[in-house]
Amino acid sequence: MALLVAVGALAHQTVLVPPLAATMAIVTATPDSPLAQPRHVIGGHMLSCLVCFTVLALGWHGPWAAVVACGIACGLVLALKAAHPPAMATAVMIMLTDPPATRFVPLLAAGAVLLVMVQMVSARLQREVYPTSWW
Repeated sequence: MALLVAVGALAHQTVLVPPLAATMAIVTATPDSPLAQPRHVIGGHMLSCLVCFTVLALGWHGPWAAVVACGIACGLVLALKAAHPPAMATAVMIMLTDPPATRFVPLLAAGAVLLVMVQMVSARLQREVYPTSWW
């Protein structure tokens, strides 16, 4: 988490911290949960991100646009079986802050992948299995 905060602060994208902190809690506390699996963690955040930057590109901004984008993102991740509740926080954060996609998207992807990788290493050290499924 400290690494995520440091990178977010350096890139002026601390808005990433709350949703990724929630992801960290799910992945570390309930690693067997479907919501903690890589498809859900990475896919959920990235699909949500895609929806939001599409909505922003269409010219929609503000709280009502956040409601619409979050609803669309929620429907998409459910349809694609990649549901991850913190990804809905990512959607709202994107819509309310309108961050530059060129910096935000790579950091979000790196953060989600980093959380999955840290849990994989932690599980191996504890002789546990994570992930329990990839797809």
